[in-house]
Amino acid sequence: MKIAVLIMAAGQASRFGRCKQLAEIAGQPLVQHAINSAYAVCPDDVFVVSGAWHQVLSEAMEARRLHSAQLFYARHWAAGLGHSIAEGVCQIADQYEGILILLADQVAVSSDDLQRLVDRFTGHNIVCAGYQGKRGVPAIFNKACFPKLMGLTGDRGAQKLLYAKDQAVVVCPMESAAIDIDTEEDRRIFLL
Repeated sequence: MKIAVLIMAAGQASRFGRCKQLAEIAGQPLVQHAINSAYAVCPDDVFVVSGAWHQVLSEAMEARRLHSAQLFYARHWAAGLGHSIAEGVCQIADQYEGILILLADQVAVSSDDLQRLVDRFTGHNIVCAGYQGKRGVPAIFNKACFPKLMGLTGDRGAQKLLYAKDQAVVVCPMESAAIDIDTEEDRRIFLL
């Protein structure tokens, strides 16, 4: 089965105060950590969905500060995560049997975490992370979910689909998915 990874990096990062996607974590831009984890599992099928900081991310790609991914621009990024997911899925839906959605700021998610999701994906189910008593991303959605993903709006993302009654949903415990970087203070704490 062919699986793509969509790394969501379209937000403005207003609480961070600058382009957090390029903020350094252990000597690499934050988004590059997500790209590296994804590339180890799905080489050549990694896509970054940008928005507010598209120009800066595009320049980083050209300068090879970011590599091993393709960049998509979500025109309606300001309308929320749902819109950005929908635009990203629309770009690639016809080429894949599954799409793994990962947030760029989930810096503690490893390639081993993503591989556990891939190993449980049959092409007919949804496989997602479970942390802090809920279901969330990273998650792999099967082709039957693509129309719903392409219809997402607002800032809710795809979480509602992870509780769908008409789909088999496999939940993988993944506490690393609970760690994200929203502020400069989060970044400093993570580096300790």
